[in-house]
Amino acid sequence: MSGFLSLANSIIRNNKRKRINKFDRIEPYIVVESSSKPTYKKASQHLLHKIKRRMQQENRQLHRKTIVVFSIVGCILATLMYYFLFVYQV
Repeated sequence: MSGFLSLANSIIRNNKRKRINKFDRIEPYIVVESSSKPTYKKASQHLLHKIKRRMQQENRQLHRKTIVVFSIVGCILATLMYYFLFVYQV
């Protein structure tokens, strides 16, 4: 058991070292010059389409999750109602 735990611990440590810092992953959109007012880089059409596709995909996933949750809750409620109306006799 201790061999498995030490192997898992070493894998976690190696993955943490290889992980990229959050600030290294993002592109610098704000360029601050000597003036106090920041200037923004112009977004390309490719970047805008990429952001739009990602937002649409996230919205679709959220919609699917809500449908699944409501259908599960509805099935449970229907089963409980059936049980108490037709099966459970007082």
